[in-house]
Parts: sequence; structure tokens; C-alpha cells
Amino acid sequence: MKLDRILIYGMGLMGGSLSLAIREKYPNVEISAVVRSKKSKTTILLNKLANHVFTLDENPKIEWNHFDLVVFSTPVASVLKLIPSLPKSGKTIYIDLGSTKQSIVDVVNSHFGDNEHNYVSTHPMCGSEQTGPEAALPALYVDKLCILTKPKMANQTSFDFVKQFWESIGSWTIEMDAKVHDETLAYVSHLPHVISTILVNVAGKNQTTMDQVNSILKPITGGGFRDMSRIAGSNAEMWVSIFKENQSFLIDSIDQFIKQLTEFRNLFLEDIGLDESKIISIWESALEKKETIQKNK
Repeated sequence: MKLDRILIYGMGLMGGSLSLAIREKYPNVEISAVVRSKKSKTTILLNKLANHVFTLDENPKIEWNHFDLVVFSTPVASVLKLIPSLPKSGKTIYIDLGSTKQSIVDVVNSHFGDNEHNYVSTHPMCGSEQTGPEAALPALYVDKLCILTKPKMANQTSFDFVKQFWESIGSWTIEMDAKVHDETLAYVSHLPHVISTILVNVAGKNQTTMDQVNSILKPITGGGFRDMSRIAGSNAEMWVSIFKENQSFLIDSIDQFIKQLTEFRNLFLEDIGLDESKIISIWESALEKKETIQKNK
């Protein structure tokens, strides 16, 4: 697997961590980065995340064909704007790290038409509540799933290359259709971030709770709140982009959550008293589904 020059367009947590992983696996690769701010550029160079770093002001025109691999590590909305600028021929392989797929695949299909191309959309299922290149971790992708989505005219050789690339830095891969990806991720990734964020806001608006929180120096929360709130409010810009691109499936998942939450709330309103058997049934069902979804069995 030959890689000499890689461009990572957008080098925050994900792009920076990928750079560290590449350096470990391919120490002779020359890595270039494109970032928005001079502050990010300074951080990246200081931490040796890339050999060359350019801001968009310094390098408005990119010679895509100069690189063996181009990685788009920016919000999906930004990726959608970049795809139409890609050359329709050449050997460069393009991937993105987008958390939604249908809109990206649609733009790729529209841009390349019936021409065979080297664009493969990918989604590494990892991350952190931390942001920015200073949060980069060399093992972020190790033993994590990376979902691969193949646009209509994507070259099979390029697809195999991308699969091998992700596996070479420690990820395991599966191929998934764009629509299936977006519907599934609405439930197992996007909805949890919504719930986590709203949970914190609900607790934060309860005056009694906040009086107690503000009266002591250490947290009074148990493990449940800590675990549920870990991802609350993380990278708002990225999540706004994800929500925009996956609105219909996210609405469905929120509606289903509201429906079940309302049904649970109504258990406390029954005249006959609290039906303990219904609560136990909900808990047991959740345990079974959790073990299935998380592959704990």
C-alpha cells in the first residue's frame, strides 16, 4: 500500500488523530493540512501533526492531484461544497469522515456522473467530547468501526484501498448503503447526543438542583448523570451540520423517543397506582436490546 503524500482538509480532533495514526503506520508519508485559523496552524506545527499547514487565506487553490490521498475532515456542509471542485480524472483517492452519507453520495454521484472515480465516503465511529488539534489522540481509531459507503461509480480498486487503509491504522470496517447508514445512525448516534444535551439543560433549569450544585465545591452527581452527560454540547457546529443533513430520520427517532417517554410518564398517572410489572418489562426489554445492540452477548 503506497502512500507518499496525504492532504487532511480540516485538522481538529478527528483529522489530527488521523494524522498521528498515519505517522505511526506510515512514518515516511508527507502530511499536509488545510485549516481555517492561524491558531490551529500554530498548534499543528507545534505538535508536529503535519509537515505543511496552510490556512484558506494562504492557499485558496489546492492542487488535488498532487496528493495520493485527500481526507475531508470537516462538517458535512463543508464537504458538500468541496466535492464539485474535485477533478473528474486522476489517481488521487478522496475520502470524508462525515457522520451522514446520503447527501454526500448524492453530490458525488451528481458531480462525477457516469465517470468512474476514486471517491469513497467513510464514517469512523469514534470521537471525543474534546475538540481541536490539541486534543488529537494517536489511538483514537484503534479497534473502532469505520463504515464505508461506496458511491455509484466508485472504482473498486479505490474502495479496496480505502478499506485496507482504515484497517492498517487499526479500525475494522463494514460497507453500508447511504440511506441505511443515515437511518441507523439517527438512532444509535445522533439521538443520544440530543438526549444528552437536553438532559443537562433540564437539570440546569431546576432551581433546587442548581442551588445544591452551586453550594458545594464537588459534584453531587452519580455515575448515571456523568455517563449520560459526557457528550452533551460537544462541537455544536458539527452537530448542526449533521442535524441539517439527517433531519427526516432524526425527527423519526425523536418522535419514537417522545412516544416511549410519554408512555412511561403516563404510568405514574394511572388511578390504580404504579404498575410495577410494566416498569420491570421496560427495564428487561432495554437490557436485552442493549446487549444485542452493543454485542455484549
